[in-house]
Amino acid sequence: MRIDTLYIEEAATAFEITQKVASRFEPQAIQKVLDYQDQFSRIRKPYLQKRTERNVFLAVKKGALVRETPAAYGFSEKDLHFFHIHAYNCIYECEYCYLQGYFSSPDLVFFVNHDDILRAMHEVMMRHETKRIWFHAGEFSDSLALSHLTQELPLYWDFFARNQRAVLELRTKSVNLTELRKLSPLENIIVSFSLSGEKQASAFDRETPGVAQRIAAMQRLKELGFRLAVHLDPVIYSENLVAEFTLITQQLEAMIGFNNIAYISLGVVRFAKDVYKEAKANYPTSQLFARQFIQGSDGKMRYPRPFRIGILESIRTILKKHGCPEEKIYFCME
Repeated sequence: MRIDTLYIEEAATAFEITQKVASRFEPQAIQKVLDYQDQFSRIRKPYLQKRTERNVFLAVKKGALVRETPAAYGFSEKDLHFFHIHAYNCIYECEYCYLQGYFSSPDLVFFVNHDDILRAMHEVMMRHETKRIWFHAGEFSDSLALSHLTQELPLYWDFFARNQRAVLELRTKSVNLTELRKLSPLENIIVSFSLSGEKQASAFDRETPGVAQRIAAMQRLKELGFRLAVHLDPVIYSENLVAEFTLITQQLEAMIGFNNIAYISLGVVRFAKDVYKEAKANYPTSQLFARQFIQGSDGKMRYPRPFRIGILESIRTILKKHGCPEEKIYFCME
């Protein structure tokens, strides 16, 4: 992966992993900075600048290291759900990605103070001693795409091997299994793949592996004994929606088997209001915006509720028809 400038925050130089990660990149330039925020947060860059310029920051995460998820985010409503934040931004360019309006820069940030993050995760567990706690990785950056460079997975594997009450979900669209192949499957670590119809992925998931490649990666992980999950999210309406999701359901049934899938989330495309404006500016001719979006009570831009619930019910019916147990299906952010 081409890197223009590798920025190393002064505080990050004290961490052994910083040198290991830095040595894996081949940037055109390396620059030391006192505070990564001076470059990353205070200098606004267009999101699509990532097509022509790619910079990486190695930094120390300050502030919230673990953050509670929104309501209706995870599979089990009786459990508690949190993001653990180890990176910002993504190498892919999905037209619906909320990151394009979330950060002021598309540059990649990798945090190196994993021990601090793990301590924060342990503190959450201690505050909720009778609850099962889910930690989701992949909300702010794909959890596998650059894991062979960032080298953090073994640290988290050790934590979850020792803390069976905690569950880790690695959300991804990547087929980079390099690091997972080196690790033994754990019952409380789930690798979840975001999937959609092949035509939708071709139209909107720029730079990502194809859907067939993602399912093939799932199949390899199944053979290795890893727990798997699926996110059919975000669903974007098209006239071929039923046919596309019937096909992907058949592929999951044949290649993975619903007995090997812990859960499947369904979610219709949605945006924070500012992200909606940003996405429309970045992709003015995209069919992503062919249907009407309205602002809901939560402030997000979505299809009107009866329309999107109809979409979700149609896909749930397809999944059930092909043998997916209803209790494994949930609606995300609804």
